[in-house]
Amino acid sequence: MNREPTYKELKKQNEFLQLELDRATDQIKQAQRINEKANSRIHYLESTLDQLDTYIYIKDNQKKYVYANKKTLKFFECTDNELKGSDDSSYFPKETVKVISKIDDSIIKLGENTNFEVESKDNDGNRLVFLEIKSPLFDKNDKNKIVGLCGISTDITERKKQEDAIKENHLQLKLLNKTKDKLFSIIAHDLRSPFYGINGLSELLIENLNNTENEEAKEYIFLINSLTKNTLTLLDNLLTWAKSQTKELYFNPEKITLSEEIVEVITLKKSISKAKNISLSYSPKDKIELYTDKNILQTILRNLISNAIKFTHVGGNVNISVTTNKELIEISVSDNGVGMSEETISKIFDLSNNTPLPGTNNEQGSGLGLVLCKELVEKLGGKFWVESKVENGSDFRFTLPMSISE
Repeated sequence: MNREPTYKELKKQNEFLQLELDRATDQIKQAQRINEKANSRIHYLESTLDQLDTYIYIKDNQKKYVYANKKTLKFFECTDNELKGSDDSSYFPKETVKVISKIDDSIIKLGENTNFEVESKDNDGNRLVFLEIKSPLFDKNDKNKIVGLCGISTDITERKKQEDAIKENHLQLKLLNKTKDKLFSIIAHDLRSPFYGINGLSELLIENLNNTENEEAKEYIFLINSLTKNTLTLLDNLLTWAKSQTKELYFNPEKITLSEEIVEVITLKKSISKAKNISLSYSPKDKIELYTDKNILQTILRNLISNAIKFTHVGGNVNISVTTNKELIEISVSDNGVGMSEETISKIFDLSNNTPLPGTNNEQGSGLGLVLCKELVEKLGGKFWVESKVENGSDFRFTLPMSISE
């Protein structure tokens, strides 16, 4: 026969139950605090993700959406409840879905991070391009079990448009460069060759001027010769300047005797100076040898002497002189021609602000010669300047190092 528990025993049981209840209550409160903390973290995380200017989403291992931030929901034009359980076929064209599905299968199967570009179209058929970064999600209790994937998607449509535009511009530049090279080829060969022929014939005619008394014919022959030489100089300047601007002007330094180069250029300019009865004077004092680019130096001298002749009156003088020290040479090409004002001097080396002036016999030019001279002198490591006064002539000077590195 069972005995009824005593009051003391019941009291003891009640105290034990109360302890268990208090312990359970504490555990519940602790769980609530943990849950509140977790919810708070989730809230902060979701708030942060919602503020980001990129698309963030989570899919399960069946490639169904379980989460997306606000930017993604806005893009999909759906609510959070509508998103859950849906897949990409609800938001993308079939071709895009095929690409995405293949990548997702690979991530879920292999568990590897990946990034790729995917193209799609909006509702109006406009091109969209996204950069996708995806990572597998593992079970918290089983690190080998993949339960889904997390994706971060960035709209790079505008960047791709810019890249495509750059590629198109690059192709256009290649075509333009080919056209430019063809043009240079025409100038260098097809266009220059006839002028050399005309120049040679006019030189022969000048040599036989004594056999004719037709003054008008003489005048025309000198004019043809002068125009031909000026045109050849212009063509040479255009080629040299273009090569300089496109970094295709190469230096070929060699040991030269300066006086020989100056005399050679003076000889080439004799017919032009003779037409205006201008004396070209040069009296070398010492034999100066230097290490520089012969062709570039001759281009500088040709332009400076031609310029001096152009702006010197009939019967005037052009003088070439040289001074030197152990490190530098200084070459001067001076004339007693029309000279220049300070305002004109400030403009002659700027093609964008340079209006070519006619010579004393109305000779025309491009304004390129002096600009080219300054650039070439500086490329040879020297300095270029001019001293001039109106109606008192001009003195163009430049220095060159005794040697330049290759």
